[in-house]
Amino acid sequence: MKKIIPIVTIWTLLLSSCATSNDSAKDDSIAKNFTSLESYYSQELVWKDCKDDKKFQCAEIYVPIDYQNPGDASLTLALKKLSAKQSANKVGSLLINPGGPGGSGTDYVTYAEDAFGKRLMDSFDIVGFDPRGVAQSTPLDCLTDQEVDEFIAFDGTPDNEQELKASLEISINLANSCESIANNLIAHVGTQEAARDMDIIRELVGDEKLNFLGASYGTYLGGMYAEIFPDKVGRLVLDGAVDPSLSGEEQSFDQAVGLDTALKRFVEDCPQYDDCPLTKRGDGGVQEIREFLDSLDAKPLKTEDPDRLLTQAMGVYAVAGFLYSDEWWSYMRQSLATAFKGDGTDLLSINDLFNERNDDGTYATNATEAIYAINCFDEPSTSTEEQVREYAKTWIKDAPVFGDYLAWGNLSCSIWPVKDPNPINKFVAQTAAPIVVVGTKYDPATPYKWAVGLSSQLVTSVLLTYEGDGHTAYMRGSKCIDNEIENYLVDGIVPSKNITCPAIRKAE
Repeated sequence: MKKIIPIVTIWTLLLSSCATSNDSAKDDSIAKNFTSLESYYSQELVWKDCKDDKKFQCAEIYVPIDYQNPGDASLTLALKKLSAKQSANKVGSLLINPGGPGGSGTDYVTYAEDAFGKRLMDSFDIVGFDPRGVAQSTPLDCLTDQEVDEFIAFDGTPDNEQELKASLEISINLANSCESIANNLIAHVGTQEAARDMDIIRELVGDEKLNFLGASYGTYLGGMYAEIFPDKVGRLVLDGAVDPSLSGEEQSFDQAVGLDTALKRFVEDCPQYDDCPLTKRGDGGVQEIREFLDSLDAKPLKTEDPDRLLTQAMGVYAVAGFLYSDEWWSYMRQSLATAFKGDGTDLLSINDLFNERNDDGTYATNATEAIYAINCFDEPSTSTEEQVREYAKTWIKDAPVFGDYLAWGNLSCSIWPVKDPNPINKFVAQTAAPIVVVGTKYDPATPYKWAVGLSSQLVTSVLLTYEGDGHTAYMRGSKCIDNEIENYLVDGIVPSKNITCPAIRKAE
């Protein structure tokens, strides 16, 4: 049973279809020379020119699969670095994460010149890593490309017992396939161990304190680091924040409401443009989109690819993807107009972008598998089928388009075979240096209330608010946001409490 909407920075969505391989020398063999945790901290970090682009440097390091038994077995982490452009004034390294979970940090570095401001690139070595189980690191790669196609396309809102059974079977196949990966990796891809990996990276790059910029799920990873290693916190920015105190069900509900709120803002904006395909305004326009998506359940749309139809699940994913940036709203109008006429090609394209599917039918990374493995491990669900049915009925009152879809998603984690035995559900980081939490008022993927919640937990944090649309705030056009974040990261100037930056909407 599916679905989970990924929480990744907008840059991951914009650039994933152009992703390139880290292409460093790779060795997935198990290292035998690590007998203690200390030996991982003292390993040699060797940077080499990346084969795909020599302006970057690539490396691989070892980390223990199981931190409770570090001498048993190891896995590799892929790293990629863009060196500071003004090395004489370098502050240190800035570790980054684009979200997901399952987003590739090495790909994030590849597009640093679009995703980060000049001051950051002048002052820091920008270092990205693929978290354990993800992409170019030792991956939890569970499904074939064809199985991923089937997983993404199947019905996300089952209407009868037959559809529910088929949905459960496809999720059980994912769980079983992940469980078969060597060294019990499925039980060691959680955020706690990924945060511990970050501390090894911090030590190996030579920084006494960790400087970190995390977006979306990356805020959960950064917050976890601060909770485990508060005295190692340097300058942390958590943009598009996740509230760790919420259950998986609470997160699903809030995200459904956030997506519907963003969709309403799109519907309100649409009529001012001649190419708006909606015939109704307000709630009527929202219902028009809902009815279109419902129609795909019984009759998927044809596309330019004769072997692929646009299903309801794929249509919902595409609409959700468009909401990650208000700069995409013009493409959303065009794609919906085409789809309303019976051609699902444009919506299929954004669905493929969202899921990192290449034109040849392969997938750039294992993000589809990773998001389930990590989310279900971190946030196990105890929801029964009866409870999920009730969620689906009631959530659509507050989220008429996305409510039932995300309600049914809770069942997938209820069948997951492993969970974190010692979960951390609140980030306090009592002795940490000041941390900057950033929230966007109409964020569809990480609702603004999550940023308020996280900031209220982190004792030393300040909250920076962007009053705009879309997911995350940094490098989205607001000089106010960008200046506050860069002044903090580069100069250590902590923003005043409760700064609010006005919305910026670029003209079409």
